[in-house]
Amino acid sequence: MWNCTPPLPDVLLSRSLSALGLCFSSQRADPSLEPHILPQFLLARPDSWQVQQCVVQALLGHLNLGSAVGDESERKWESFVFEDVNDDFHFHFPSFPPTNRTTDLPILELIPPNSLSNPKVKHVLVPSRPLTSEDERIYTPQFSPSAFFRAIDDFRSGTEDTNQDSWRIGEALIYGEVVSSTQTMFDKNPSFLRALPSPIVSLATVQLAGRGRGGNAWLSPAGCLQMSLKIRVGLKGSSSGPTILPSNLVFIQYLYALAIIDACHVLNPASEWAHKVRLKWPNDIYGLFPSSKNNPTSNAKSTPEPRKIGGILVNTSFGSGMADVVIGSGLNVLNAPPIASLAQLASTPPPELSVERVAAAVLTSFERIWSSFLQNEEQGFHPFMDQYLRSWLHSDQLVTLTNRTPHRSVRIVGITSDHGLLRTVPMGGGEFIDLQPDGNSFDMMKGLISTKKGR
Repeated sequence: MWNCTPPLPDVLLSRSLSALGLCFSSQRADPSLEPHILPQFLLARPDSWQVQQCVVQALLGHLNLGSAVGDESERKWESFVFEDVNDDFHFHFPSFPPTNRTTDLPILELIPPNSLSNPKVKHVLVPSRPLTSEDERIYTPQFSPSAFFRAIDDFRSGTEDTNQDSWRIGEALIYGEVVSSTQTMFDKNPSFLRALPSPIVSLATVQLAGRGRGGNAWLSPAGCLQMSLKIRVGLKGSSSGPTILPSNLVFIQYLYALAIIDACHVLNPASEWAHKVRLKWPNDIYGLFPSSKNNPTSNAKSTPEPRKIGGILVNTSFGSGMADVVIGSGLNVLNAPPIASLAQLASTPPPELSVERVAAAVLTSFERIWSSFLQNEEQGFHPFMDQYLRSWLHSDQLVTLTNRTPHRSVRIVGITSDHGLLRTVPMGGGEFIDLQPDGNSFDMMKGLISTKKGR
């Protein structure tokens, strides 16, 4: 962090950072412990384990390697490589447990030696059975797939599957403890994205190159939920089954934001902290925290301070009358200060909070909202408008549009239900000024909306 001569005493540094509300560890960093990309697991819900095989068969079919898995009855799988623009995915079919334990990272023993020398190659492990609790302790110590799948079942209890042509959201999972970016592995590899059946989730404990909106980086330390969901939907007039107007695709970011709000209330029915989670247009998640400007001698109730705890990034590609949509999200769940997180919204650490349960709650909430949206797609966003406006931070907010000459002072009144534009009305009167979510940057603290600068 700093390079001082003589070294700054640890106790002074610790107390200085603590006074700023920051956490500090006196343990010196070991360069050998710097994170590097690790193999990922392709998994499925235990009661729907055949989903995993369907994913593999789809990839093999795209490569015209349908026989590469060998005799299914004997479960003789052969490794294969799916090459693409940004990454090459090397699929392995390991046996458990490995014969020798020679590393502090046992997962590396499931792939050939020296396999990590090429950063373009991403290794994916395809086990022949669900991971046991002992497997998870050894190979996925930072995340429990079994807890995630149990939570999926808990939150989905009593709901029906309206899509008989595929499995449900959350039943197919790619998990890696350390990855480059869950979003990049999907949307920067077009052939891989097209070949992957949907829905499928990519989830990581740590990202080394997380992405945000507009080319921004998203820091992804442990304690943050980072995942990308790939869904496929037909375009109206070009496909059968559930379809969507291309103009309605813009609402997916708003629907997913609502799913995060809904998930928080599912996790916290008493709403001790869930009501403090809010939306910032167009795709950020904020929490309302005690103001850092509080005067300890004053009895007046202070205004909560909104702080960012998450964000959403949506990328869409088209082909053969279909849209492949990748919804990436980062949500701070268990992070300690100075990173704002869900855990800090409650007076005491909520026992219901875990990355596994939050991920499951978000995905099952989105499945329900997305299904409802498709069933009433001709109404656009109108059925969800009231819920969205109750959850956002901007009702009647006064802002200055710096993307106009001269600058204009306007009041935010909502979003349009047909195209998802931010609707504002000039303070001096006049016609509505509607703003697109892409191409504009909203500095909520300064009350400014400006044209996003290119990178």
